[in-house]
Formats: sequence, C-alpha cells, structure tokens
Amino acid sequence: MNAFRLFLFLAFSMIVFMSCSKDDDDNDVDQIEILLNEVRAETSAFVDYELAKAAGWDTALSDCVQHPTEGGMGVHYGRMEYFDGRVNHLQPQVLLYLPHDNGDMEFLGVEYIVPFAIVPDTAMPPMLFDQHFHANHQLEFWALHVWTQKENPSGVFNDWNPDVHCD
Repeated sequence: MNAFRLFLFLAFSMIVFMSCSKDDDDNDVDQIEILLNEVRAETSAFVDYELAKAAGWDTALSDCVQHPTEGGMGVHYGRMEYFDGRVNHLQPQVLLYLPHDNGDMEFLGVEYIVPFAIVPDTAMPPMLFDQHFHANHQLEFWALHVWTQKENPSGVFNDWNPDVHCD
C-alpha cells in the first residue's frame, strides 16, 4: 500500500510540475500582453498628434525613417524630460507617427530610449517586456521599438515595419 501511495504522489507531482512549467511560460506571455495593453490604453489618445504634442511629445527627433528593404519606423517625436534613463512601460521616450499626404499623422507605436551617457554601451542592456534593448552606436543610445498601434508582421518588438513607407 505504501508503494502505491508513493507512486500516486510521484505521478501527481510530475503532473503538477509539468503543468506549472507550461503555466509559467503562459504567465510570462500573459504578463507581457497585460503590459502592452496598459501602454495601448495609456497612449490611446495620441492617435491625435495634437494631444500627444500637448502632453509633451513635441520634439521632432527625425524625419520619416525608412530602411531600403525592411520597411519604416516613421517620424520620431520625443518627450525630452523622459530621456533620463527611466525604463517605465507607461513613459515611453518617443512616439512614432507616419505622416500622410493629407496632413494626417498615423500613430504607429512607441520607442523606449536610454542614452549611453546613463547606461554605457559596455553595460548590460536595459530590459522591458522581457526584451533586451539594442545598442544604436550611431546615435549613442539603447532602444526598444514597440508597435502598439500598427501591427508589424515582423513582430511587435522589431525595429522595422514592412507595412510602413515614408514615400
């Protein structure tokens, strides 16, 4: 009888262990999706660029950025007070917009930036959404793009969106 109880205990433990492992992976994905939805909710009003500008994202950091083969990023508008090294999903340093011929600005997503002057390029990269920022040596900062508004077939955290074109 004791051997049978031991067998049941071990079998039950294995089932719990296996389901916890899968649940942990699912929980990580669920947690990232919760954070992304919080960003979407926090920035939802910024489909109106005038509201984004009034809220502080009023500094144009680039013209419309496009890669010759991988797609585009759009125009980067920064909130300069956030360029202090903070890594807070609800406080992106940059909002991304795609200008249209009629003057409308399509809100695409956000970018998080940490200058090398705060976290050197020799340090471990910052992380957010379980993603490492990547080093942009030309502009001397860590960056993480997040396509919160416009779907990106290359992935929500990919720099370039093949569906974004500046011309």
